Amino acid sequence: MPPAVPAAVSAGAVPAGAVAIPELDAAFRVASPGPRLRAVRVAAERLRDRFASGPRAVSVRTLPVGTSPYPTKHAFWGAALSVAPFVLLEHRCLVVQFLQRGELKTLLWNPTDAAGVRMAPFFARLAAKVPRRVQGLIARELPPLPEQLGSIGLRVQDVDYVAYDHFHVQDLRPILGTEDGLTAARFPNAQLLAPEVEWTDWDDLHPMQRAWYVRDGKIGVQRSRIVLTSADLSLGDGVMLVRTPGHTSGNQTLFVNTDSGVWGVSENGTCADTGPRWTAASQGCAPSVAGRILTWS
Repeated sequence: MPPAVPAAVSAGAVPAGAVAIPELDAAFRVASPGPRLRAVRVAAERLRDRFASGPRAVSVRTLPVGTSPYPTKHAFWGAALSVAPFVLLEHRCLVVQFLQRGELKTLLWNPTDAAGVRMAPFFARLAAKVPRRVQGLIARELPPLPEQLGSIGLRVQDVDYVAYDHFHVQDLRPILGTEDGLTAARFPNAQLLAPEVEWTDWDDLHPMQRAWYVRDGKIGVQRSRIVLTSADLSLGDGVMLVRTPGHTSGNQTLFVNTDSGVWGVSENGTCADTGPRWTAASQGCAPSVAGRILTWS
């Protein structure tokens, strides 16, 4: 078992300047899963309408973090057939700027440490099966995030928040820095917004989850940099984090209100539209994938 993790600076907290969103609280308290899902859908439509009619974020930009092979059978859950054993996933970080009570703030969403991904048992085993020469052809080298931020006029010191849709394959030590000073913080002024339930689960994982976590990925990180959350949050104008548990216990979705509409980003499938528009969007997929969407929605 990994060594004990120092307690975070605050648990069940709302970051300074942010506001808790109450619309889904009653729905999530419904005990049975079927009625809970229906209650969440009804409440989420009201939240969506309010959010979409409100202020918009200042800017959204994506930056590439890395590429990695992933088994085709897992990627499409059997919905599409291919002779290729792997698909290539390109992981991207979102840079979101928004106004929080009139002050410009910057959020990095999923600023994954590329080297840390390879320490997750699943990807470590996968890499062991692929010759190094082939790995070099698949995983192209990308400029580090601080360099990419500089290319768009931002410094690492400008980042106010970092957050993830979930903690699979994350090594937080180079992101937040460590208490012993041996690992410097990549984003020295940023707070980590971490769902408390998944942060706690990371200490003693279910066997089916262990392959996806970097075992020591949060050991010794700077305690003062962590805010453990348990509520849906409005971070500022046009930006909110909403609980979407399922893929992991603490999975959350970033929603951003922009000139082109409301966008959601998460490992779990989420949609800001409902009804006929969502059904029409699913028809833009490959027929087998669209069929799965309609079957399980």
